[in-house]
Amino acid sequence: MTVLFVLVAALAGCVVFGLAGGEKKAYERVRSEGQRYVAVIKDFGHMRGDRGKASLLLKIETPSGPVGRRLIVPLQGAVTWDFITTARVTERPVYLQCLLDPNIEEAVRQYGLLLEESP
Repeated sequence: MTVLFVLVAALAGCVVFGLAGGEKKAYERVRSEGQRYVAVIKDFGHMRGDRGKASLLLKIETPSGPVGRRLIVPLQGAVTWDFITTARVTERPVYLQCLLDPNIEEAVRQYGLLLEESP
């Protein structure tokens, strides 16, 4: 019984660390391959269990017209809850870096980066 418990605990630990590593790689891919867009925050929410990230519903201005998308963004540097709340309430545009190409897997496309400077 103890061996089974240790095995299950080790497997759960590997899954958690694997997910965190995959998320880190996704952000790196967005940072290196992503394009810069102007977006307006329409809604936002906290990520369960992680106050260092926000889930944003965005209206992204693309060359082919506006696109609605929900993205997970990290809170870092000048991008804080106050920054997000102010941009949402005033509908002030923000710069966003993300991947919108439908050929890229959703596991990467769901992440984005809010940039500190304003358009």
